[in-house]
Amino acid sequence: MSGAVDISVAVVGINSREYVRACLKSLFQAEWRGYSYRIVYVDNASSDGSVEMVRAEFPAVSVIANARNAGFCAACNQAVEHVASRYVYLLNNDTVLFPDSAWRLASFLDAAPDAAAAGNRLLNPDLTDQWSARRFPNWRNAIFGRRTAIGRLFPSSPAVRDYLFKSSFQQNQPFVVDWVPGSCTLVRREAYLQAGGLPEDMHYWSDALFCDRLNKLGWRIYVVPAARLIHFEGQGTGARTATVRRWLIADFHRGAYRFYCEHYALGRGNPARWLARGALGLRAAILIASDALRYRLRAPRAGEA
Repeated sequence: MSGAVDISVAVVGINSREYVRACLKSLFQAEWRGYSYRIVYVDNASSDGSVEMVRAEFPAVSVIANARNAGFCAACNQAVEHVASRYVYLLNNDTVLFPDSAWRLASFLDAAPDAAAAGNRLLNPDLTDQWSARRFPNWRNAIFGRRTAIGRLFPSSPAVRDYLFKSSFQQNQPFVVDWVPGSCTLVRREAYLQAGGLPEDMHYWSDALFCDRLNKLGWRIYVVPAARLIHFEGQGTGARTATVRRWLIADFHRGAYRFYCEHYALGRGNPARWLARGALGLRAAILIASDALRYRLRAPRAGEA
């Protein structure tokens, strides 16, 4: 483990060289207001020259080049072990920082000893909100979630506004949430280690489970709206083929089931556990079938250009 700094920044990538370049460039252009930092880039077996680009253009970045895709969580845990620091900044590679994105989070954690983690206010490239605060989900969120059809049709409905803390964002002051996306979170190292790091056997919902564990340890999770960050959502994991898309759909629902069972401490004999498994399995099957149908309808017929 290398020498201690205030903030270790964990950036993970796979076949997303241009996003990694933009993310690292924004990190070096950011204002750090006296906070010392080290950046660790963990590459999950890219074949697009990402590792070579980072080593050539950003020699100050520590590079860990995995021979296989270890997954986001395991890669983040690798980065945390590599640098001793007070805080760990978990950062997706498809993000671009504003000058104050990082130091505002660190300054907040310095002043809030009850806070395990503080998340940025995620913005789309057009600077509209991605709503980077969540309540722990219940059955309503399967209908009124951020990405559901009803949630998109009625984004101002009370259920959606409550789940995504939309009113709290408007006050532009730090506020307590249940969980934040792992794409842009500054975590107190002490709390990170207490929670056992990110769960390495998960992809989707790993951030929710991690925050749930922190909450159960007595810590609080915050969002700092003034600390904005641009997020090219879903662009940092390489091309999404039909096989990848359907794996992601299945993994999302596996993760939701895992989170639901652990959050509510549902034993194997609990009927709610099996009801959730059946409902989530059915939902995943419907979405995978819909994706396959859309792919077939879009595919050119024989003889067409």
